Amino acid sequence: MNPSPLRLELRGVGKRYPNGVLANDGIDLQLARGEIHALIGENGAGKSTLIKMLYGLEQPSSGAIVLDGRAVAFDSPAQAIRAGIGLVPQHVQLVPSFSVARNVTLGAEPARWGWLNHGAAARAVGELARRFGLAADPDALAATLSLGQQQRVEILKALYRGADLLLLDEPGAVLSPDEAHALFTALRTLADAGMTILLITHKIADVLDVADRYTVLRAGRVVAHGASSEASAPGLAAHIVGRPLAPAQRPAPMPAGDVLLRVRGLRRATGVAECLDGIDLDVAAGEILGIAGVEGNGQGLLARALATGVGVALVPEDRLHDGVAPTLSIAENAIASTYDAAPLSRHGWLQPDAIDAATRAMIDEFGVVAAGPDQPIGALSGGNMQKIVLARALAGQPRVLVACQPTRGVDIGAARFLRQRLLALRAQGAAIVLVSADLDEILELSDRIAVMFRGAIVGHFRGEGQDARALAGYMTGARRQDGASARIDAPFAAAGQEAA
Repeated sequence: MNPSPLRLELRGVGKRYPNGVLANDGIDLQLARGEIHALIGENGAGKSTLIKMLYGLEQPSSGAIVLDGRAVAFDSPAQAIRAGIGLVPQHVQLVPSFSVARNVTLGAEPARWGWLNHGAAARAVGELARRFGLAADPDALAATLSLGQQQRVEILKALYRGADLLLLDEPGAVLSPDEAHALFTALRTLADAGMTILLITHKIADVLDVADRYTVLRAGRVVAHGASSEASAPGLAAHIVGRPLAPAQRPAPMPAGDVLLRVRGLRRATGVAECLDGIDLDVAAGEILGIAGVEGNGQGLLARALATGVGVALVPEDRLHDGVAPTLSIAENAIASTYDAAPLSRHGWLQPDAIDAATRAMIDEFGVVAAGPDQPIGALSGGNMQKIVLARALAGQPRVLVACQPTRGVDIGAARFLRQRLLALRAQGAAIVLVSADLDEILELSDRIAVMFRGAIVGHFRGEGQDARALAGYMTGARRQDGASARIDAPFAAAGQEAA
């Protein structure tokens, strides 16, 4: 990449909160025009705080933020937007009852004779989507969109307001591999046209495949930076967690146990695109059944249907809206499913000391970066929030667990830990349904894999010996196994079979 004028520079930026927590400590960072720069690090390393300061949601305690050679201080997001900065948050913030066009143009709507011009808004958004390769139907209601589709709408919102410095907080976390590839292709087009992009990610592949340069944060400090072309996956992983990580190993096969979850002919229509079309599946004790597919093909609806069963624990897909009460404390969220059992409750009365001890033990065991049990869970980073959600689901030692995107938005070290906890639950004889857009996760953990397309199971695979190419044709609908189901005795699709 040819040297370009700096669009953004951070000079010794620090942030210390009134409670004494030091979130950022002397951050130096430079972003050139036309650059994609990856910011990576563990959950709680300070990435989100840094983004908030760049967007005017927080103010630095020390140091300077410099745009185009001039020091700036943003008291609000409105000031950052006027300076050409756009933020695409990790958790979508759309109005469910509004159309895509209305969400994108909200607050900056085209008007005619003093009235909102719906047609002009739809045309503008449609043209924007086509120009940047971000497929979106301007007339679709936000409530009918998958999380991946909603993420694209958030990106369009920033682009519509003229951003030329784009802050992307884990954009690939809610996208299928094909969607992520399309997004990153569009980002490269934007960068080639002169846009500056700061990409916050936990995926090392994003750094190596998408970014021009990278910066690693750990405990609020810069611990490594450089050109992505000179980096390696093991080296980046070691920088992120502070130690070398051994390669992940597939779990050893377990003897087949009794079927703990059985589903036959499950159908459900919601009035929107997502549906279920005659689902048959079994999950045995000591088994992980992976559910793969492009988002919006019924996986989320299946997970919610399965979670209605008695004794089934759920890790929800959307942790912010379905997994936590953001304004309540970590402790209140942590005990939400076990509060009525001893020692947390006695004779119908909650036991504060026991709740505090249990929550602190959960925080320590799962490595949650938090001020303490009384901190509002909404103040945690997305990855630390996810740790609490999974820890809560495992606290009751469920016999059946439906885990949706269990490591979404979680750093590589924490993801390894959480996957090990799922395997430990499997070893205890639980039946686990794993719904994940991360094919590497599906392939690493699953004993069997079912691929869904348009609400139906279209392929049934052994977990061992598969790779992403074998599943890709089924995920896109190019291939289909006749009579496919995920029954325990159902035949498997031919190993290694690929789309034509």
